[in-house]
Amino acid sequence: MMLIKRIGVRLAALSLLLLESPGRPPMLPLFGKVKGFLCDSATIIALRPGPPPSTSSTDMTAAVQTAYTTIRNATRDQMRIVQYWGDGVGTFTPPGHWNAIADAAISCWDIKYFYFNPRPTQMNANIKTLTGIPNFPSYVSGHSMFSAAAAAVLGHILPARAGAYMSMAQEAANSRVYAGIHYTVDCTAGFTVGTNVGNYAVKRAQGDGAE
Repeated sequence: MMLIKRIGVRLAALSLLLLESPGRPPMLPLFGKVKGFLCDSATIIALRPGPPPSTSSTDMTAAVQTAYTTIRNATRDQMRIVQYWGDGVGTFTPPGHWNAIADAAISCWDIKYFYFNPRPTQMNANIKTLTGIPNFPSYVSGHSMFSAAAAAVLGHILPARAGAYMSMAQEAANSRVYAGIHYTVDCTAGFTVGTNVGNYAVKRAQGDGAE
């Protein structure tokens, strides 16, 4: 019964993704199956956070309303942050800002297509983002994962800058909420998992003498 329900939720989310105009297929749905540099497939699965709020829950209703309120009242500074961390098509993307390790991206895409959660704009058509809408599921935020993973590694290499790196990573995560692209839970969960991936890389380096 649970499997049937999960399939139904994914099909509903897929139909939402295909409502874009012009229509286009979801981006890289199988990237979560790519073999990582450090993490094997079991580790990638173990890194998955708990599920996002159900689309029919009061928590999701509140999250959609928060996304709508945020985008309707964006400050000048929030808009600056959105543009700085936009990293859309034709730019060097989030890993270009951070040169994040590939395992964070693989784990992120595994989570995205495991839960297949719709974006705020798909739950409320009145939400108009401050930047383009990525054509893949909302939960979790790639910006948050890539940035947190890189900040964890860089902070280990340069401890004096660890706080600054984490602050930058948090701003990158916040930018996706300000832009109306993600719910807050997408970014908080992504930030946690990204930090875990970064710490995994640090421990691996410590164990094999690479650092």
